[in-house]
Amino acid sequence: MIGEEELAMVHALQVQPRATWSELAAVLGCTAATASRRWEQLQASGTAWVTAVPGPRADAFVAFVSLRCAPGRREDVAAALVDDPAAVTVEITAGSHDLLVEVITPGPGAFTRYLLDRVERLPGVVGSTVTIATTVVTEASRWRLDALDPGQSQALAHGALPRSFGAAAARPAARHLSELDRRLLAELSRDGRMPWQQLAERTGTSAATARRRCERLLATGEAALRCDVAAPLIERPVTVSLWTRVPAADLSSVARSLAAVPSVRFIATTAGTHNLLVILWLRSVDEVHHLEVDLAARCPTLAVLDRTIALHTAKRMGRVFDAAGHSSRTVPMGPWAIPA
Repeated sequence: MIGEEELAMVHALQVQPRATWSELAAVLGCTAATASRRWEQLQASGTAWVTAVPGPRADAFVAFVSLRCAPGRREDVAAALVDDPAAVTVEITAGSHDLLVEVITPGPGAFTRYLLDRVERLPGVVGSTVTIATTVVTEASRWRLDALDPGQSQALAHGALPRSFGAAAARPAARHLSELDRRLLAELSRDGRMPWQQLAERTGTSAATARRRCERLLATGEAALRCDVAAPLIERPVTVSLWTRVPAADLSSVARSLAAVPSVRFIATTAGTHNLLVILWLRSVDEVHHLEVDLAARCPTLAVLDRTIALHTAKRMGRVFDAAGHSSRTVPMGPWAIPA
């Protein structure tokens, strides 16, 4: 397990992923040098990282592909998928399927080609089921640890969006990503705290242009920054996906209610027999049943149709993991690595 000081660092960067060392030091009660050293240790060990992910207004098509594999082939199929930019998350699962793959592509055409020409032709794959996300209600950039007190969080929260763009309601209009935008986002997916000058050198532009473009991408919601952590090291090693059905009239209210549950990391409305996918991080397997009782009390019209438990997360939002759950490397994600 990581210590309280490291947990506080991660929580602070979840609130403000690009806070300066001085800003972090003021909240965490340490020096800027100490804050920098703690983060470098967490990042170097693959324990925690800041990464860029598609935002709420990204021009992206999101689908979940449940794969059934021939006996003994699950690890082989997962290993074949981790280097694919379109397969942003790959989990070996227990339940009604063997693998759960989150796919993000620039549009439905690119998804269809990827599914038919790549995924379903992999040796070892014997069947697939596709669930298309119609709306992402909440995702993990909004998920928080519970290591800071409310005052500390508020001290950082005022800088959560670039100050020059103001409130979310005043966001500038999204626009088609340029090649430079894609290069910038691909680098920020590797290190969301990369200094502007280093980012500029890697993408062939100036530091001022790199900062201006990135701040606009974040302000428009085309991209988001999130600080993530190796789940087994924060006593939440169990990832559970609940495939649920809610009456259409209740869908929005139920989704909003579930978004307030601390263990919920991701919610999306979907097209299919189940119309709401809920992904949670739990402390133990037996917590699944207690949680479902709680969800039924909160949302009486919600019915759980299926559930899967991740036995191993091979990749999550572009991050490839080792057997212990530490981040080992990054694969740039589909919308930024695949031409539109």
